[in-house]
Amino acid sequence: MTDSTTPAGWYADPTGQGDARYWNGAAWTQSVDRGGVTVNVPIDPSQAQVPPLPGTQVAPPSPPASSPPQTVNVSSSNRSPLGAILGVLAVLVVIVLIFVLVSDDDSSDDTPTPGTDAPAEQPADEPAPAPTEGG
Repeated sequence: MTDSTTPAGWYADPTGQGDARYWNGAAWTQSVDRGGVTVNVPIDPSQAQVPPLPGTQVAPPSPPASSPPQTVNVSSSNRSPLGAILGVLAVLVVIVLIFVLVSDDDSSDDTPTPGTDAPAEQPADEPAPAPTEGG
């Protein structure tokens, strides 16, 4: 049910999602004023055509003096892919660090590789044999 006698304009937001919401003369729009900034916030379709209450009209939001009015879409589908990219990069850095740390642990083995020219190690606790007389 629409009230054709209610003129288009800004009225107190019946949903409480902003300071004011725009009534186009037949239904509420997604335009919501929040502290002088206009944002798009969907309205429940069951409330969209309920006309504003008499006496709730407000002055149009005034844009900042130095810049044009801002419109911001408030929606979970408008997320920047930057967050996802940074998350993937963080995971890759952790994987590389784990790989490097595990690889360094394997290379700390002091035993010579078979087939190399490394000198054989003498046990430190055995004394050298004493020369024998008479021989």
